[in-house]
Amino acid sequence: MTVDVSLGFGMNIHLTDKDISEMSAQLRNDFLDWLSQHLRANDMEFSNLSLTQLPLVEVSPEQLELNLNPVLDEKVENSHVKLTQLYDAGITKKGMPVRVRLKREVAKILGCNYVNGLDISPKGTIVYKSEEFDKPSPLAAKVNGGGANGWYYVQVKNNGEWISLEELRQNWRKING
Repeated sequence: MTVDVSLGFGMNIHLTDKDISEMSAQLRNDFLDWLSQHLRANDMEFSNLSLTQLPLVEVSPEQLELNLNPVLDEKVENSHVKLTQLYDAGITKKGMPVRVRLKREVAKILGCNYVNGLDISPKGTIVYKSEEFDKPSPLAAKVNGGGANGWYYVQVKNNGEWISLEELRQNWRKING
């Protein structure tokens, strides 16, 4: 895939498939979500485009907010939190329903947006296809067939509402400083 983005003030960004694959999972997902929303807003369908010939996208500085430092800092700061820590703090509970959001291309193939029917185990982990996960990103990657930031892709049902593990992780941080 090649993506060309014109920022409209004399700056162009050219991203190759290699560039995109080397992005952190969260940055890549945010970028591809932004790109598909931008194309839809301009009456263009992502699925109808040749992945090697995406059009030049005109963007104002206000439309594109890429701040790479928080993504890099977040990766280092957040890498140590495990699902069992959320469980031990009482943030997640045994039997709490879990679902994993599917990436667009996987959802299109499977005809659904989520893998449902998972739950928090008695240990505080999530079991999927007989494999136990104490970190959400390997689970999200397994379900999606490739890298995915599980803190954003994995959701739990709490008080009748689906919320991302990222939100629960933020609660854990408030408790644990």
